[in-house]
Amino acid sequence: MHRYNLPALEYHLAHGCNLSCQQCSHYSNHRLAGKIPTIEQADADYQKWSNRLKPTRFALLGGEPLLNPAILEHIKLARQHWDSDLMLVSNGFFLHRFPELPKVLVETRCRLEVSQHGTHDEYVKRFRDVKHLVWRWREQFPGICIKIRQSHRGWMRQYMVANGKPMPFSSRPDAAFKVCMQKTCTQLHEGRLWKCPALAYFAKLESKLRLHDLPQWQLFRDYQACSHEATDSELQTFLETKSIPQCGLCPSKRTAFSHPNPLQRSALQ
Repeated sequence: MHRYNLPALEYHLAHGCNLSCQQCSHYSNHRLAGKIPTIEQADADYQKWSNRLKPTRFALLGGEPLLNPAILEHIKLARQHWDSDLMLVSNGFFLHRFPELPKVLVETRCRLEVSQHGTHDEYVKRFRDVKHLVWRWREQFPGICIKIRQSHRGWMRQYMVANGKPMPFSSRPDAAFKVCMQKTCTQLHEGRLWKCPALAYFAKLESKLRLHDLPQWQLFRDYQACSHEATDSELQTFLETKSIPQCGLCPSKRTAFSHPNPLQRSALQ
């Protein structure tokens, strides 16, 4: 069977997060509800697509993926299904809970990317412990690949806020797609393919914040994810399509946003 190429495919191992980074593109700062995927569920999701897709990169993330207690088994399972570059993305605060993680990362050739999410004094102090652990792992485990990325430097506004609720932009879809930082972040969620995290997890955001009465979000509600029952032609169209009408609800300009201390909950802004 022909396998279709795509830049990246991402899979949530947890929807919630221990940090509160406002304007998170995955809405993880809203403590979204949802069961943590089991090994059995992930295996079923992967089986639907691993013989049809060939992503250059397959990423395990969230939310915070280390909130999933079966993280080690999930990494091994992902490697069984995907021959892509394998990556685990974490904020690093729970790395110490999994002393066997470095060994599994090396065995599965999985890169660990630790995201730094701020420069606030309290945060930096706690993140220093994360960096020390990472440095120690690099010394103790030859072949391990760990990168600390400055995620806060490229933080952008994803939506507007009115009366304490997220509100969409009104943009030209092609202009919004051009500046989108998630244009290659295809999500595998609930067994289906979604163009981006904003669409994949909107239903959870809508339920959590009770956005059902806001007609401005209707395009997101109307979005239809790509089913594993899609024909090859339908799948190819999904992968090759650039901007879609839903892109018009995202910003057409990259507006820098410095979120408050991610260790603390604060009013939506």
